[in-house]
Amino acid sequence: MIRVVLVRHGETEWNKAHRLQGQSEIPLAESGIEQAQAAALYVRGQQPVRGYVSPLGRTHATFAEFGLDIEPVEKPGLIEQNLGAWEGMKTAAAKADYSDLYKAWKKGEGNPPEGESPQAVIDRMTQAFFSIIRDMADAEPTDSVDTSYPLRTAVVVSHGTATKALLEGLGLIDRNNVISLTPAAISVVDVPLHGGPLSSSLPQGGVQVEGGAEAEAEIISSLTDEQIAAYAKLRMYNLSPEVLTTLG
Repeated sequence: MIRVVLVRHGETEWNKAHRLQGQSEIPLAESGIEQAQAAALYVRGQQPVRGYVSPLGRTHATFAEFGLDIEPVEKPGLIEQNLGAWEGMKTAAAKADYSDLYKAWKKGEGNPPEGESPQAVIDRMTQAFFSIIRDMADAEPTDSVDTSYPLRTAVVVSHGTATKALLEGLGLIDRNNVISLTPAAISVVDVPLHGGPLSSSLPQGGVQVEGGAEAEAEIISSLTDEQIAAYAKLRMYNLSPEVLTTLG
């Protein structure tokens, strides 16, 4: 089975000031660095063997705080939604000046002025995800802290709106019924190599593949986009790094 640990980048000064940042290049605030360090407690425990980030510096900086011996791969498709004329605008001003459009945008239906459409974000985020899943064909399985069998695990650092678009595109959430992702929040998607049920009463949870790791790798590399989307299961959504700090 493949596990993808999705992490939103840590907080920036624009996040703290309630400014819409989109694809603007805004660095992490000190609080964002601390949030990334807290998220690292969970990320390192998952023993990821691959890492992926968006082209924006705040995702690279978040990943760097995980303390992993992995060089992340930059994927353009993981970048945040281009918010056009809204970038740098205070959220309150956007709500006031573009009331109906802003409400539609929050539902994943409205297109920001001069910005990127919600469907375009879904399309490129899901394509990036499908590519990452197939990349895991030659990744080394590692022991898991919460399953009885090894997993091929990747960690992906992206953005709030973009990550919600991905989960919606995979059919795992309805963005109208979930809260926004908090800075450095963790979500986890598992992708077993079949569409059947997973069960603790089955050997290896029903995810075993005859022929071992080599046969599993062949299946992974041949997965279609449609199969990946159908098999994907949301294991966790929006785990706040502050919770991890409290538990630690």
